[in-house]
Amino acid sequence: MNKISKWRTLLLISASLLFLPSYSNADYYKSYDDLKEHELLNEDYEINYKQRNSVISVIAIHGGGIEPGTSEVAKGLANQIDYSYYLFEGIKPTNNKILHLNSLRFDEPIGRSMAENSVSALSIHGYQGIEPIIYLGGRNREYKEMIRYSLQKRGFQVEDAPADIAGTSKKNIVNDNQLKAGAQLELTEELRKSFFKNNDWSRKNRENTTAIYDKFIEGLKEASDSYEIKLLLSTP
Repeated sequence: MNKISKWRTLLLISASLLFLPSYSNADYYKSYDDLKEHELLNEDYEINYKQRNSVISVIAIHGGGIEPGTSEVAKGLANQIDYSYYLFEGIKPTNNKILHLNSLRFDEPIGRSMAENSVSALSIHGYQGIEPIIYLGGRNREYKEMIRYSLQKRGFQVEDAPADIAGTSKKNIVNDNQLKAGAQLELTEELRKSFFKNNDWSRKNRENTTAIYDKFIEGLKEASDSYEIKLLLSTP
């Protein structure tokens, strides 16, 4: 794509965003192929991942500026527990939400392949909300309940995800694994802001995490450790 075409596309996108509510299900792009025709890798978005051949992979397909805070949770947990991770991150100065591809249609090849080759997966998402709540979804009931227990005992508010973000479709990337079942967390804006000093989730401040973030990662690590042990013990 040349620069003139790119700027023309950006103007059309900016106009369309005026009519899309936050967290709308109406994604601008219908597939990764569609997105990459109009957006530049390493200028508008980044793909960051590390393959460790772990039983569970941690993914944030709406990372960076798309749903701020999700990348930091996914990568922070994965690095502590030595899991594979995948981040699709918006790095535009503005309008990062245009890069949102919903979990059913998300088909970037590296991310899909990592999910497919995992036994199960944990997907970190952002959601609206002025209260610090974790909405729990996905098809992996055992993993979800371990997460619920570990987070609740640390004082976090955990609720079942409403139907529109429940993550129960078999086409959802979080369930596209060997078990056909993963765990999906939707973290409200208020909760994600609390992960960073002064509630500032701007790109320049996201490396400055808080004790709340540490406690959250600790809870996810405990749950993931317990679930992985259960998986290994049940393997013939």
